Amino acid sequence: MSALPPIAELLPHTPPMILLDEMVSVDGQKVVCRVKVRPDSMFVEDGKVPALVAIEYMAQAIGASVGLVAKTAGKPVKVGFLLGTRELALSVDYFEVGDELLVESERLFGEQVIGSFKSSVTRQGVEVASALVNVYQGSDDGPPPM
Repeated sequence: MSALPPIAELLPHTPPMILLDEMVSVDGQKVVCRVKVRPDSMFVEDGKVPALVAIEYMAQAIGASVGLVAKTAGKPVKVGFLLGTRELALSVDYFEVGDELLVESERLFGEQVIGSFKSSVTRQGVEVASALVNVYQGSDDGPPPM
């Protein structure tokens, strides 16, 4: 694939809720995105971001990959919903300002509106967070029925 579009074109968010910096690669069912923790990054407090925010990094990587498919097909980017996560493992308590993180998500199964992804966050080549993430892609009519 040629140059990837800016992450802001792939997510239905607006700053400051766009947490990722860029999509690094996409290959079939797998996407890799990058985020650098900056002093003004969302969720930074006392120079640190709680590791639990890794779930949102993972969800946004998934959203960016789905957004790229929509954009490539000439369709609008739709809102997605994090349904839940299983097997969440965090080997650190926080990320620090200056950390560069790679966020990887691979589709395990799914259809057009629902999917499950194996996701991870690495820092300096070491996995520091992982989870199975389940998502739902909303329709133009809003969130899923409860």
